[in-house]
Amino acid sequence: MWAQQVAVKQLIGVVAQRPNLDFSLTAREILLFHGAYFGIDSQKRAERADALLDRFKLRDRADQMVRGFSGGMMQRLSIARAMMHDPQVLFLDEPSAGLDPQTRLLLWEIIREYNQSGKTILLTTHNMEEADALCQRLAIIDHGRNIALGSPSELKASVPGGFLLRLRFGQHSPELLQRLQTLTGVREVRTNNDANSDSNADVYADRGGSLVSEIANLASASSVELCDVHISEPSLENLFLHHTGRSLRE
Repeated sequence: MWAQQVAVKQLIGVVAQRPNLDFSLTAREILLFHGAYFGIDSQKRAERADALLDRFKLRDRADQMVRGFSGGMMQRLSIARAMMHDPQVLFLDEPSAGLDPQTRLLLWEIIREYNQSGKTILLTTHNMEEADALCQRLAIIDHGRNIALGSPSELKASVPGGFLLRLRFGQHSPELLQRLQTLTGVREVRTNNDANSDSNADVYADRGGSLVSEIANLASASSVELCDVHISEPSLENLFLHHTGRSLRE
């Protein structure tokens, strides 16, 4: 990369987390200028720009200044610009952050199509649904450290037991938490590591709803009130919380 920087730039496209478009240009001009930077001839630039404007649903605003675009339109144009020179590797930094559902689904569709055409896409996201829907291989990063790596199905299967039951009790009871660990199908019991939440617990288990009555019985026998239960099925979010806890991340 250091020895052949120009050649490398021809191979990659980059979309920053926040749009960095030139507000003094129209949408079409932004695409045409970008194509010119990469040495694409005028006819191919025009054809490529028209095709991208159509695909990203921007044709009706193609000749308007981008300063009046909505956030979703700017994001669509930013991705179209990165694809203008048809890079082999596309870097996307939180491409759907803050977008409405319709725009997000359109972007997902376009990203899938581009990947299926033989291109490599590396994206960062905090949206676990997006990661699950788009990615063939995932790395979960916490404080700069890789804590999990694999396909979505592999990672979800790695969550102990799969099901996560989030429990809230009326008071803290170490004895009750120890007894929860003895229930059939329970793989792991963790106290919530948030401040002021010692009475909360996360239970990872092979089953979900059928455990609730047994948990309630144990709580009653320990004279502890079971205030709330939330059950979630195997997911990337459960995996992330299992590895990082529920305290706020910086």
